[in-house]
Amino acid sequence: MRASLSPLSPAEQTLAEQNFYMVNRFLSAQRLSSDEWFDVVIFRYLLTVKNWFRRPELYKYEFSTIVWKAMSSAVHNERQKQDRRIKTISLDAPIPGTDGLTWGDIVTDDNQNYSIYARSVC
Repeated sequence: MRASLSPLSPAEQTLAEQNFYMVNRFLSAQRLSSDEWFDVVIFRYLLTVKNWFRRPELYKYEFSTIVWKAMSSAVHNERQKQDRRIKTISLDAPIPGTDGLTWGDIVTDDNQNYSIYARSVC
């Protein structure tokens, strides 16, 4: 059963506050920038706090173990999502292993037909 993000109960707030240090410790241990990764990690942390109270079978493990694994999973999933995104490149960027050949150097007239089509559709 997945928990949705909603206001924390008083007991959940207490647990979240007492263990908040784990978020910063996790980011530091994984060498992740707080600016870039805090949102990814904190939302999973809060969902894990909610799940802790909804799933008593988790009590056989330490909360720190559960939350650390959950934050690791959140980072892994975010990295996979980023890897699936289309990457933009500059046509002036050198192609690795080609002694300075750029992507713009290999564009042919056939490739430019697509550009004309794209401009006429817009």
